[in-house]
Amino acid sequence: MKDDLPRKPNRRGRGSVCMLAVFAALAAASLLAACSKSSDQQQAEQQQQQAADEQARKQADEKAWAEAVRANTAAAYNGYLQNFSAGAHVSEALQRVAQLNEQARKETDERAWAEAVRANTVAAYNGYIQNFAAGAHVAEARQRLAAITEQARKDADEKAWADAMRANTAAAYNGYIQSFATGAHVAEARQRIAGLDEQARKDADDKAWADAERAGTSAAFNTYLQNFGTGAHAVEARQRVAALDEQARKEADEKAWADAERVGTTTAFNAYLQNFPSGAHAGDARQRVASLEALARREIPTIDIQKTCDAAAGVMVSLLGGSTTEQDVKGCLDSEQKARDQIVKDRATYAEVDKARCMRTTVYLPSYVEWLTCLEMERDVRKMDVGGMKLGMDPRTGVYTLPKVRPALN
Repeated sequence: MKDDLPRKPNRRGRGSVCMLAVFAALAAASLLAACSKSSDQQQAEQQQQQAADEQARKQADEKAWAEAVRANTAAAYNGYLQNFSAGAHVSEALQRVAQLNEQARKETDERAWAEAVRANTVAAYNGYIQNFAAGAHVAEARQRLAAITEQARKDADEKAWADAMRANTAAAYNGYIQSFATGAHVAEARQRIAGLDEQARKDADDKAWADAERAGTSAAFNTYLQNFGTGAHAVEARQRVAALDEQARKEADEKAWADAERVGTTTAFNAYLQNFPSGAHAGDARQRVASLEALARREIPTIDIQKTCDAAAGVMVSLLGGSTTEQDVKGCLDSEQKARDQIVKDRATYAEVDKARCMRTTVYLPSYVEWLTCLEMERDVRKMDVGGMKLGMDPRTGVYTLPKVRPALN
């Protein structure tokens, strides 16, 4: 129960505690002061060290920069930048590197350009443009390329033209035009071709004319006109053809007249008139025909040959069968007329007794062909020699007798 009653504080104990707290506070303050002094000293030392380090860095930076400037190469400046990426001269180092690179690029560009100019070839200028697409001389390189290409084209043009002129043929000039359609000599090439074609035409014209003159025939001159209707000799060729045709007509006229005279029959002279109605001898032919017809009417009895030929055709049909034709009758009429003409022509060669005996109109179907056969046989017999002696004929009876011969001696 005693323990449950409140106790009175112990004043002596509380005082001891307070003293202890005071001492603790003083000790802590003293310790804190000591610690504070130590920290300030360390900070000062650190600051001094930092200042020393910064000074050393600055000195190293300046030294490295001085060395880079002295070297003055992109590699030196890049080395500075690698080692002092935050250095005092980074900006200037970057500028120096850019300047040196640009200078190197320019120097390389100039060196490459100098080499291209020295080579002065299409390949060299193309190589420069490929390697320095934005180079200082790209425009000039393209101009040089264009100039070289144009010069090469001109040189090739001139060479091709010289070759064409040396050949001097239409094919050579056409080849030049095909290869150099806008060449310097295209107009002249066309003129040369036209000149050569004209010369070839003239040569062919003259040759064809020479061939025609050498042949000297109407056909040859007509062939020339067919090939060279407007040729240099066309007018003369037509004159030659006309002259030759006229000469041929005259010769044919003369030949036909000579043939008609040689035959000397009405048929022959009528044939001449049919072929040459306005021939040189047409008047003579008509006179001969009229004369022969008149003479025939006087000396040669007239036969109705139409009746004779119709009857003869009928006899042939009855003997051989078949049927007669107009052509058969016409052939008969033609033979009869020719026989009559021959009798008229040769009438002077027949003896009067033969005419009287052969040319009889009272027989059945009289025929000029039979009369002519009889007359020619009688005439030919008169001319025959038998054993070196001519046959004799009694002029009163017209009967032939054999010549007398001496009997052979035994």
